[in-house]
Order: sequence, then structure tokens, then C-alpha cells
Amino acid sequence: MTYYKGFSTSLFIGILFYLTVPVLAQSPRNCEYIRPHQADKWVFGNYGGIDFSTTPPQAIPTPDEYSVTNGVSTYSDENGVLKAFTNGMVVNNGGYGQMVNGDGLFGYSAATMSSIIIPNPGNSKQLFVITIDLYFYPRYINGVNYSIIDFSNNQNGEVINKNVLLFKENAQKVCAIQHENQRDYWVVLHGLGGNTGGNFYTYLIDTGGIQSNPIISQVGYHQNDGGGYMKASPDGTKIALAVYGDGVVELLDFNKSTGILSNPKTSVPGQIAGAFGIEFSPDNSKLYVTTAPLVTNFQTVTDFLYQFDLTSATPFAPPFTVIDQFDFNNSIVSSMDSLMGALQLSPDGKIFLSKVKTSAHTGKPTLSVIYNPNRAGTACNYNTLNHATQLFNLNGGESLTGLPNFVTDYLNIPHFSFFNKCHHDTTDFQIRNTANVDADWNFATIDPNGSLVYPDPLNPGFVFSDPGTYQVVLTETWNGVSIPDSCEVIIYPLPVIDIGNGSDTISILPNSSIRLDVGEWDYIEWSPGGSHDRYLDVNEQGKYYVTVVDTNCCYNIDSVYIQFAELSFPNAFRPSSSIIRNQEFGVIGDVSSLAKYIFQVYDRWGMLLFETKNPTEKWKGTFPGGEPAPQGVYVWHSVFTTFESSIEAARDIENRGTVMLLR
Repeated sequence: MTYYKGFSTSLFIGILFYLTVPVLAQSPRNCEYIRPHQADKWVFGNYGGIDFSTTPPQAIPTPDEYSVTNGVSTYSDENGVLKAFTNGMVVNNGGYGQMVNGDGLFGYSAATMSSIIIPNPGNSKQLFVITIDLYFYPRYINGVNYSIIDFSNNQNGEVINKNVLLFKENAQKVCAIQHENQRDYWVVLHGLGGNTGGNFYTYLIDTGGIQSNPIISQVGYHQNDGGGYMKASPDGTKIALAVYGDGVVELLDFNKSTGILSNPKTSVPGQIAGAFGIEFSPDNSKLYVTTAPLVTNFQTVTDFLYQFDLTSATPFAPPFTVIDQFDFNNSIVSSMDSLMGALQLSPDGKIFLSKVKTSAHTGKPTLSVIYNPNRAGTACNYNTLNHATQLFNLNGGESLTGLPNFVTDYLNIPHFSFFNKCHHDTTDFQIRNTANVDADWNFATIDPNGSLVYPDPLNPGFVFSDPGTYQVVLTETWNGVSIPDSCEVIIYPLPVIDIGNGSDTISILPNSSIRLDVGEWDYIEWSPGGSHDRYLDVNEQGKYYVTVVDTNCCYNIDSVYIQFAELSFPNAFRPSSSIIRNQEFGVIGDVSSLAKYIFQVYDRWGMLLFETKNPTEKWKGTFPGGEPAPQGVYVWHSVFTTFESSIEAARDIENRGTVMLLR
């Protein structure tokens, strides 16, 4: 019996990846956390592009200029490969070319939010594109529609079922949230004007497609102005929106099971003049809002970046927390003037802010960054990295008003994650956002017998001493302020396997076979041979290995050596011998190779003197009553029964002979 425990982390990851790939498709797994990658690729502005699949993220300008001034949405697959992006009017593929039948969509690129792209839960080769038109009767009346991107026959995608109407009289707002069942999606929209302006419209996307009858929530501020963003919190339990023309910001609860919005908290109309961009902090505790009031007649106005505390019962009560502000009027034209636009949470836990010059047509070469959006006030480090001012350079691209729109769940990423959760493994910890962080962990407190293998506080590796549940706390300190964040870490025991039944070696009779049984596991692989069955039937000598993986993705390896046993019977024995092994008569050799055994001794007249089914029990040279038998020749008979396997059924092997009893 050989257990292979405590492999290096790199070897563990390699083996686990190899072993679990076919299993993951067969049953639910409690394995390593894999962060969503569907929001990894951004396309926006003039040639603007960012790739968040790398650390740090890279600005990668697009090969051509696309009309994505305001509303834009992008979608990457689970591996972070860009599949589609759209301004609501034209859909482009991941190669930046126009998709087949990808023009003529009924959205409008100048809408605050022109679109959103959502997977089809019923077809892995399709995406839904929800498009938003301005609603301004009688010119802009296309309303909210959906089209389908299909990859079944074209790896670059083609648009089918184009412009299916959902409803009209809409605000320029759309967000999407994954259903509580983790399969379906909700699309949340808002009405506009006298007929629909007091309503939220929530559409369910399930395996049957987009359901045509929305759930209507008549709640919150009545909108007569369609501008301004609407976002869902990363955990999907809140929705916030800005009403640009009325200077209103609103926060509501969202039920992920029913699609119903409730419990509105609304700012006083006009107090947040020009409310436009909206975004939640990664931990759902803060709301950021940009304002961009209209400038008329050389009037001087101020753009603000606000932070609101959502843990407060009255988050929009003055005084407001101002993170940044910029005063301008339309007589100022310089490289520094800029209107604040969209806010967008990124996969690495920061919030990016787009800006545009007051002309609204000339872009900015950078994005502003809220480096630590979970932190209160100026501690959020707006454009401040390691005590220095640092914006995100777009490497030749330019930001305009808008940034991409995503399903909120693609950005619901834990503050820190951990990998390798099996006993004896090195558990690696990764912080989502390492900007402006001095990190400290409580490993020594929760497990003093554990071992810190990788001491880098931003990416430590720790070996827990025993299986169990540990409350790991990461404390971030910066500028004298400490913020703790905790997570429950479960370290699982390794699967216990023993194909040798306590032995490293199994003996079988020559020309026979045996069935090895590893038990029931999520994944099994035998070597040699590569069988994935519970049983392995063996009829040759050699070493055999088995690897198993349990439901927690913990693995273990056991091995056993199969050998042919040499069994024999001596031709003489003496009960009075000084050598112990010569004092009795019976089978000699590894009797574990026998499935069953019968042994009998007779005298010359055929009287049975001794019988046993225990191969370790031997004849001591006596009669059944215990008195010594006389010296002479005796006849013996044995039956060896082999083990059963699929190669052959169990069979009996008979042996006969004589033995000399010496006195």
C-alpha cells in the first residue's frame, strides 16, 4: 500500500487539471474557484481597448475606429476570448469585423446604454443582444428589441432573428443579472414618460429564450428623462440608476428569484445635477456617481464624482462625499477640460471613469481610475497609486463618454480567492486588487502548526496542518487605515484508498488472476492500461497504480505489486525437530494467494487423520485424539481455489502426494 501525498503545488495543479477535465462535464464539482472572464475584453471610445486577462491589464487599441461614443457592450467567452461587441446598431465579431447580418439593429449608439449581450441558457452557441433606442416621439420609436447571435455554422457568428420587439417608450437604461438558480438571466429595463415612466420591466431569459411577458415593478421615481446609467450591484441584490435631466439618483432592492424591484431610496430631485454615470464598489457597500451638467451661455458649472455609503439608512442625505470635481464653462477649450462620463467596475476590482472634452467628440488619452473603491472617502485612491498620481494610459486609444456594459455577475469576484484545498497541498491565496495594499494574514493565529511556504503577502502560499475549516482574515493597511476581509477556507482530507488491503504486495497463483477494487470515486484511472473503472482484473506480475479524485477534487494514488506465489509441500517432517518449520506438515509459501483452501491427511488405510480449511494450520503428526501417529508414510490431498475476476471464474486446483513422518 503506497500513498502519494504532498506533491508540489505545480504538480498537483497539472495532475488535477488532467484528471478533472472529463469529470467536470459529468457532475457538479466543488473544485477550485475560476473567476468569470466574460468581461475581460473592453472596446470603447476612439480605438479604445483593454485586455483584463493579463496582470496588469493592457491597453490594446482596436485596429479600426468604431462608432462607440456612448453606449457599448462587449462579450468574451469563459476563456476571455472576445466574441462580440456592439453599439446597438452594428454587431462586430471578435476579429473586429462586422458580423454577418450584423447591421441594422434597432438600438442607437448615442443612447446612454445602447445594448447588453447575454448568453442563451438554452443554447451554448448563441448570444442575445438587447438593443436600446432613444425614445423621442415621433423620431426615435424603435424601442427595446433583441436579436440573436448564432455561432452554430460560423465561428465568427451571424445575427439571426433580428430586432424582435420587447417594448417601446423606454429610458436609455438596461442591466442584466443572473437568476438565483445560476442558470437563467434577468434583463432589467425602465419605462419613460406618462405611460411607462414609473415602471421597471424585468424580462426572464431561460432555456426557452426571452419570455415575452415582463415582470412589471411599479416603484420608484417616475422618469421623464431617459438619460443616465443604470447598474446592478456585483451580488445582484441592488439596482441603482441616474436620471440625468432631473438630477436624481435612485437605489432599489432586486429579488434574484422573482425579478421584482422594491424599497426605493431616491435623492432629492435636482440635488445631484446632471447625474450620469453609476457604479457599485466590488463589495456592494459604496455607490459612485458622476455628474455632467449641461453648459449654456458660458455658464460655469461643476462636474462631480461622488461616493455614497450604501450601509447608511439614508445614503443620499447631504453632505455628499466628493471624490473629485472639475469646474468649466463652454468657453474653455484646452487639453485639460473634460466632462465626466461612464463608470465601470473592472475584473481586477478597480472602477474606471471615462472622460470626454466639452465638445463631446474629442476623446481623452487616458481613463481615470478609482484604485480602491471599497474604501471610504479619499482612501478610495482616485487616480492615486503608491502615493503618486497615475491614470490609465490607453496607448493611443481615446475614451469618450461610454464604457462597456456587462452582466453584473461577470464582475462578482471575491476580494481574495484561494486554490488547492486538499490536505498537504500548498494553498495559494490571490488578492483581486493589489493596488495600494500592505497585506497581513492571520495564518499563524488560526493554524500555528501550519507552514508558510510562500511568504509574499500579496500572494502567499500556506500549508494547513490538518483538514478542517479555517476563518482566514486578510487585513489591508494603507495610510494608517486597516480594513479586514475574511473568508471561510475548507481544507479537505485526501481520499483514503487501499487496493492491497493493507499490503504493498498481493500474491496470486500462477496462471490465475485477481480483481483489484478501488471503490466508488468521482474519477478513477489505473496504470498501466488507463482504465477508468472501479475494478481492474490482473493476470500478470507487476506493479499497478490507481489514482482517484473525490467530489472535492482531492486526489490520492495507491499502488500494489502483483506476484505469482510459489506454493509447495515438504516430503518429510519431524515433530521433535529443533527447527520449528520442520515440526509440522502443510503448505509452504504465500498462502494469501489462495481464495479458498482444503487440506487433508490420511493413513495408509484411508482413514482421515487431519483436515483444515485454514492454510496457516498444519498437521502436527497426531491422530484425531491427539496421540502421536507412528513413523511412516502418509497420504495428503489439497484443493487450492483461485480468485475470481472477469478474466476467468474461480477454479479449483487439486494436489496429491505423500509425506514421511519421522520420529
